[in-house]
Amino acid sequence: MPPPWSNEGEPPDTAAPAPRPPPDVSQFRIPGEFEPLRALWLGYDAGHAELTADLVAALHAHVRLEMLVSDDASAEAARALLHTRGLGHAVTGIHVERLSMYFLRDAAVFATGPNRELGVVDFQWNHYGLPGWCATRHAGDPQRERDCTANTETTRNDLDRAIAGLVGAHIFPSALTMEGGGVESNGRGLLIANETLVRQRNPGRSRAELERLHLALPGVRKVIWLPDGLAEDPQLRATITANYVAWGTGGHTDEFVRFADAGTVLLAWPDDADVAAHPVARLNRQRMQRNFEILARSAGIDGVPLRVVKVPMPRIIERRIFLSAGADPAWSQEWTADYFPPRERRREGDAVMQVASASYLNFIIANGVVVVPGYERHGTPHATQERVRRLFEAAFPTRRVVFIDALGANWVGGGPHCATLHEPMPSALPSVP
Repeated sequence: MPPPWSNEGEPPDTAAPAPRPPPDVSQFRIPGEFEPLRALWLGYDAGHAELTADLVAALHAHVRLEMLVSDDASAEAARALLHTRGLGHAVTGIHVERLSMYFLRDAAVFATGPNRELGVVDFQWNHYGLPGWCATRHAGDPQRERDCTANTETTRNDLDRAIAGLVGAHIFPSALTMEGGGVESNGRGLLIANETLVRQRNPGRSRAELERLHLALPGVRKVIWLPDGLAEDPQLRATITANYVAWGTGGHTDEFVRFADAGTVLLAWPDDADVAAHPVARLNRQRMQRNFEILARSAGIDGVPLRVVKVPMPRIIERRIFLSAGADPAWSQEWTADYFPPRERRREGDAVMQVASASYLNFIIANGVVVVPGYERHGTPHATQERVRRLFEAAFPTRRVVFIDALGANWVGGGPHCATLHEPMPSALPSVP
């Protein structure tokens, strides 16, 4: 019997075919991630090597794994890592693409269509809204604002097209600026979007225009707009409240709201004890309460109300850090005082409390398994994580639930889901009603 991710019965893939011009977009749709996968893609970065190895170990029996790295040296380092962990044959191929990045989730969004075809939505890229962040960070200093915006991380606008070329997918251009971690689809025409995130990425566009651009995406017929994401997922490096800071994406949906199936939504929900004890958890309760109220009165395009399941959040994870001088060491893990706007009056030597962008909802669904970030060893009570396990087992009854440690990625605004990219099985799936 072939493994669940086998390509048996499909035409053989060719090596890195050129992307094809788009057919009729109305025949395509953005699938739900709970649907069958043909492959799962991972990146490589020395700073996240152990997370990568743990992901490969948890996933390789369930889905074909491919890796995309930025240069030959990274390819060799990835091979050495896998060999050391006894996983040398667990990854089908390691491909070199100079624009590649570790958090591949944000590089591309796939669509499926008739005749076993794949598409890739060609979103615009501005490195998590970097121009707007730089304008706030260096308010009143135009030269430093320009230097900040010129960061080389903004050069990846063509990465999604390169991925399309690797898998032989059509390209669907979009005027929207967005990353894959901010796109949550139920595969049946319904999309959940964080309005704060979308507006930050697309300044100057009206709500009506943003709605129109979303409805032009493959198969999208309806958008549910939620006002905010998690407090500890701010845009890039920023203050949350008082002396609490975090490094985040600005509110990706894969941190706080996910579809378990076409009609079931999982929503992050801080426990009462944490809300009483921590100001960041209190902010999260306020935000998630507003999101819950919207979702609870929402329905799919078939008119059936959504079922909303509250998933406990891990206990707040924090560490004290001291700000260095404004040397701006690119995107290292060092924090400088001038990462913050002048109005906050941060100074070299100031102590702040960094909160990790931790969430059980940054999980991966891959055919027979669900890989979930685990936080028991970082202060979350065993009883809380067991509640999470039971909720996931109920939401995904045919899949095994596996917890892995991803805290290193959480400190820089990422997680397991961020570090992977779903390539859906290009099959004749039910059309959108």
